[in-house]
This record gives sequence, C-alpha cells and structure tokens, in this order.
Amino acid sequence: MDAFLNEPMAFRGILWGQRRDSLTGRTFLPVREDGDITSFRLEGDLLEIDDTKVSDIVYSFYRNRFYRVSVIVDSREDFKKIRRHFFDTHGEGVSVSNEEEETESCYWAGAELDICLRYSEKSGGRIEYSFRPIHKREEKEAKLKAIHDWEK
Repeated sequence: MDAFLNEPMAFRGILWGQRRDSLTGRTFLPVREDGDITSFRLEGDLLEIDDTKVSDIVYSFYRNRFYRVSVIVDSREDFKKIRRHFFDTHGEGVSVSNEEEETESCYWAGAELDICLRYSEKSGGRIEYSFRPIHKREEKEAKLKAIHDWEK
C-alpha cells in the first residue's frame, strides 16, 4: 500500500468522496461540465495555500462525488513556497525535472489520495489532488466507453 505523511482526508473541509448536495453553506459556481464530471469554483474561496497566493482553485465532482482539486500557481517563487510546505508536511515525495521543457514535478502517492505539484516556465504552476478510488473508476469507465465506441 502506498502512503505518505499526513495524507489529507479532505480539502478545505470537504471530504474526499463526499456528495456535493450534502455540502450546505457553500455556493458552488459552475466552471465546466464534461459528461459525469462537473467542476466548480467556490464563491468567496480564500485563494491561498499556506499563506501563499494562488490564482485559482477548481473543485471537481464525478457523479456528484468530490474527487479532484486543481490549484493554479502563477509564479516560480510562490510555487517554491508551496513546494516547501508540501515537503515539510508530507515528506520529500518523488521529484522529477525535465531541463529541456523547463518543468519540475513532485508526486505523493497515498493510500487513497495522489498529489502532484508541477511547474513549467511556459505554463506556470499547478497542484492536483486526486482521490484514487473515484479516479480509478472514472478511468476504467472511460476506457470501457472508448472500447465500446471503437467497436461500433
């Protein structure tokens, strides 16, 4: 079983796998809908991670269950602060750099949650949280749909 230190059970008080309709007291603003996946921003969301400004946070639900968060980080300096926070909180993780593409990635694989931090000089930074049980189901169903579509 994979594990990393202090694996989060939730993001900002929303439990992984929690139904969106059970989240009262929050206003979800639709961002996009793609089949079974619906993504939102939270009205009044504090755009900070560990006192570091971020430019966007998008919450995604698969069949109405919370399973992914995408956080956009604009500057390398802010990305470095956030990376340090993640290293302090979750351990070193797995780091990969690609000098040709000027990218840096750090991964943490947990029992139920995967986290990826990625920074590119061209596209900025991104933090992706992915709740593994739902993500795997989503991938499996997408593959089955592709096979079914191909066989038509």
